[in-house]
Amino acid sequence: MMRQVSPIDSDRLEALSDTTWDLIKSHGEFFEADTDQSLLELGQTDDHLLIILAGQATLVYFQDGQPQPTAIFRVKGEVLHHAGMHLKVVNPFRIDAAADKTRVVLLRRSAVYKIIGEDTQFAEYLFKDLSERFMVALSYLREQRQEPLIIRLAKRILTITKHRPSVEFTQAELAEILAVTRISISKAIKSLEDQGLIRRAERSLILVDRDKLKAWLKAQRESKE
Repeated sequence: MMRQVSPIDSDRLEALSDTTWDLIKSHGEFFEADTDQSLLELGQTDDHLLIILAGQATLVYFQDGQPQPTAIFRVKGEVLHHAGMHLKVVNPFRIDAAADKTRVVLLRRSAVYKIIGEDTQFAEYLFKDLSERFMVALSYLREQRQEPLIIRLAKRILTITKHRPSVEFTQAELAEILAVTRISISKAIKSLEDQGLIRRAERSLILVDRDKLKAWLKAQRESKE
């Protein structure tokens, strides 16, 4: 369980002005957590966000009630947005500390608005990474209109396995990478598996027959020419 602490000099975020940082220290709540301790619980609806000050955090999705850790890490300076803050709906994932002495500052909506009122550049800072993630997702959506998900997944698997024979990602991680739902990625994986192109050895380990997969992709391209 994360514990409340006082701000320290090393928490300072260099990208922010002195005025903004002073406001964050005045209106923020500072916490510290160790590896696997939760920074944000599943189903949270509170109107706040978190900024990482030290260590790192990871997203944990749930499938059939079981936690599915991901390889999605956030580090110092990154903003942990969640559904409760922006949409006032339950958050679909948990955020855990992925290193000991991970430190975050919690800012409630009212504090965020107050700080933005004093320094509009703080708004740009908060939403820069969110907008970048949106642009990445948008590029994938454009790609989706041009190529079916199963083709994109096959290409991505070939890229990942260029120097190794397997893919060590959960379905949630692959869904995040390709900006699609886990249901969609599950169907695409099953389709490749049914054709003998890949094989799931464990929950997060996919063994790949690269020669077969490359031949299949070539056949798909030729069928459209």
